[in-house]
Amino acid sequence: MKKMIFLLVFLTSLCIFSQDKFAKYNATVESVKNDISLKIVHVKNEIFLIEGLGAGMGNIGVLRTQDGIIMIDNSFEIIEEMITSTVKEISPKPIKFIINTHYHYDHADGNRTYGKKKIPIIAHHNVRNRQKNIAEAYGGIYPVLDNFYVPKHEKNELPTITFKDHLSLYEDNEEVSIFYFGNGHTDGDAIIKFNQSNVVHTGDSFVLYGLPFIDISNGGSIKGFIKNLEKIASICDNETIIIPGHGSLSNKEKVNELSEGLKEYYSKTIEGYNKGLSINEISNSIEIKLGETSGFGDPITVKNNFVRSILLENNIIID
Repeated sequence: MKKMIFLLVFLTSLCIFSQDKFAKYNATVESVKNDISLKIVHVKNEIFLIEGLGAGMGNIGVLRTQDGIIMIDNSFEIIEEMITSTVKEISPKPIKFIINTHYHYDHADGNRTYGKKKIPIIAHHNVRNRQKNIAEAYGGIYPVLDNFYVPKHEKNELPTITFKDHLSLYEDNEEVSIFYFGNGHTDGDAIIKFNQSNVVHTGDSFVLYGLPFIDISNGGSIKGFIKNLEKIASICDNETIIIPGHGSLSNKEKVNELSEGLKEYYSKTIEGYNKGLSINEISNSIEIKLGETSGFGDPITVKNNFVRSILLENNIIID
């Protein structure tokens, strides 16, 4: 009897722990359900953007073809009915493929629904590996992501087609190139270029909310992120339309601006450390305004944390 009582207590505690473990995830997706609307933006030719208003969801790209939809990212599982109905406003044809730009839940949580519908999902092989397990985001830049755990995906919710460096799709008159440029935002970031239309979807390898979140706990690299911005710029020209992971339609100039800004952050952080400056002193020496973003917390804290994360990437830990 004692063993039975102990087992019941243990299982109850495990259940409570499991619920608490995903508390931030559950609270976030629940808030999304109550605070979002979707907007369709025509990008160019047969390419569209589905933008979420009010919930911080990742931008969804849509290529309309004669026999179906190619969808880039699928955002939160909890709003998949809304996303699917919005896609049908673009075309009544079925979703033919989904491409994940990376594994984060605000871009690929919809795999939980679309995977079960047996829609082929294309992603870098590291995305599949990440989603097979419980994921914990790096909280070192944005405090809101401390102890943020995302439940694992079941087998029928995972990407079904994976690639290592490059993959091409040929749909109607459009060649779709999918690139992996190396560790940056995460260790599985896909950059998608619609070659004939000269449109690029970057996922969170390029964003417009200020200092970017870089998931160092899951293969991300600030130095790699900067290099990847340069590689994104290399596949663009001055006419390229860029769909960022978050934010409105953009261009190569903005990619270069973010790249140069982050290079200044990186160089001044290392220089400041070598001069014996504190985190606050290093942060104050960086005048570029990327740190003013407050979407994920107090901008001064975010700026200091970004400096601290650059040092951490170089195996330097200071208070």
